[in-house]
Amino acid sequence: MFMMALGRVAIVVAVMVVTQAAVPLSITQSQPPAAGPLVQQQEDVVSLLGEVAGGRLAACHPIILTHNITASPRLHTILLGLQQSMTNAFLIYDVETYLRSFPPGVPLLRRLPPESDGTYCVAYYVLAPLPLLAAALSAIPKTDWFTGATRYFVCCTGSSSSLAINTLEEEPSILASYNTLYVSHNPYHDPQDNRSWSLNLLSNCPFCRSGEPEVILRNKWSPWRGLQHHTDLFPDLFRDCNGHVFRAVTLSFPPLSHYLSGNSTHPLVMEDCLDKRIIDAVARVHNFTYVVYEPADGMWGYQLDNGSFTGVLGDVQHYRKDFSFGVSLTAEREEVTDCTVGYFSEPLNFVTSKPKPLPQWLALVRPYQAYVWLSFLLLLAAAGPTYWLLQKLSGSSQPLLEATLHMYGAMLTQGRRWPSSSAVRVYSASWLLFCLVVTVSYVGNLTAFLTVPALSPTVDSLEELVNSDFVWGINDFGAADYQLFKTSKVPLYQEIFRGLTFCPSLVECIQQTLDERFAFISWQTYLRDAIAMFFTDKNGDTQVYLAKQSFFPADVSFATQKGSPMKRIFDKVFKRLLGGGFTTRWMTTLIEEHTLATRRKATAAAAFSGETEVVLEGNQLSLTLHHLQGVFYIYALGLLLSALLFACELILFGLYSDNKS
Repeated sequence: MFMMALGRVAIVVAVMVVTQAAVPLSITQSQPPAAGPLVQQQEDVVSLLGEVAGGRLAACHPIILTHNITASPRLHTILLGLQQSMTNAFLIYDVETYLRSFPPGVPLLRRLPPESDGTYCVAYYVLAPLPLLAAALSAIPKTDWFTGATRYFVCCTGSSSSLAINTLEEEPSILASYNTLYVSHNPYHDPQDNRSWSLNLLSNCPFCRSGEPEVILRNKWSPWRGLQHHTDLFPDLFRDCNGHVFRAVTLSFPPLSHYLSGNSTHPLVMEDCLDKRIIDAVARVHNFTYVVYEPADGMWGYQLDNGSFTGVLGDVQHYRKDFSFGVSLTAEREEVTDCTVGYFSEPLNFVTSKPKPLPQWLALVRPYQAYVWLSFLLLLAAAGPTYWLLQKLSGSSQPLLEATLHMYGAMLTQGRRWPSSSAVRVYSASWLLFCLVVTVSYVGNLTAFLTVPALSPTVDSLEELVNSDFVWGINDFGAADYQLFKTSKVPLYQEIFRGLTFCPSLVECIQQTLDERFAFISWQTYLRDAIAMFFTDKNGDTQVYLAKQSFFPADVSFATQKGSPMKRIFDKVFKRLLGGGFTTRWMTTLIEEHTLATRRKATAAAAFSGETEVVLEGNQLSLTLHHLQGVFYIYALGLLLSALLFACELILFGLYSDNKS
């Protein structure tokens, strides 16, 4: 009991730390009680509200919203009765003040209802006239109070007359509300008949009338018999949407979203893509259909100075569309929409032209690094003098030049007779072993470097991109990548933003990387799919280079309207798809299909133009002059040097002959 009391105190203390305009109201017994024939109606309403508060909504945070209670004795009496009937700690606000107030600066205590799905709930008891009631139902789901909570509304207008169904259906905000119960007096109730039902419980059913909204009679209540039907007063409205047509918005972003035709006024003709597979899975579970449009401004959406978004995000934020297809999750976007769980992680990356082959004649020196060649040449230069010195110390005599050529010939595996001195033989053996390892490793690597051309260095990170001679750019200034570079405080991202340029379209942007020293920055899977569709040849080789290091990983999710229960519906199905590995497998399959389709087109185009493939016998590559050009250059250089030396010898011999004569 102590812990329960402590919990109730915690709720009141937490909510008292709010702005001055949002202080809870205090209700006293100063107002005289109602009298006359309305007393029984008031008592019935109080009993029903108490029964609902202590039953279905017992685990939810109770919030009572009322209006001008001093001017309505009937409403005041109902409020006093509801206050006395509640066992949980509750808060009372003036409804207009509540709608203008900001949420408290401290977190509110969360209590999960039994058998909940991990979300907590808030029960709003709205005692206000019908126009103000409609305004509250429209505004409360859009506020930041109790973010992520499931909201339930129990409404009473305080009027002794009954609420007609057609009266409620005239209010668009009531038809668009969810989890709402309206308490209405039964006009046919006979107080003398114990079998008569005194109150009607009306509820909005957004998908009952062939998928269209309507207000229905959910249940009846009497003080003697209680509820007529012992069914859930707040059933899951999305369990069966009865074919309701939802409105979605997106832009082309293969392989996530892809369509053939359509615009902001004509529905898009969707192609097979990841988002379509996902939403089709949700639609099958909950029995709804959907139509998809482009945003009117043709942009993904960026935040304006007034906090409003443009493009896809703006359509969802301003309730022009029910949800969007996949968008990147950012903190700014989550403030104005309810984003589902991320179903795919999508980082940024960039593409450049493929590295160019280095000159083939350098293949002769590429098996070793420059410092290895330098070390080898120094040892070769020292080997001859060392061999000559050891011979001289051991009593043998051989000219220095001859000793040097002797060691050079041993390196080229030429046979030699070695002196009998033990010191000279040990040195010669170590030199032969050194030459064996060097030549074998050189020959082995030379084969690879002759057949596989070496490539120029690649640019694989943003740091390398900034320090290179590349120009970089993006395709859309209204998407999340632009917002990242524009608003980031990271020095590297700021430098990228200062040098940012724009290119017209996806294919043209990637083509620009082939024509210029240009790096195109975009989302990695978007780039991979575009490369697979437009920049892959018949052998499966790509024409551009995708950097190895990605950055700014962002989750991709659907954006739903603020306060919409669709987020909870989507989340359940998304988690099942993620748990089964469907999204990853679908993404891989889509990219593979696009790659194969592009290769088939390239093969068909090559066959049509008469190109033939070279079939290598035995799957072996024959070396050509291109591969061996280096050794021919060396041979030509040797001939040139030999000719120069021969000319010099002739000149010297002629001069010698002239002097002698």
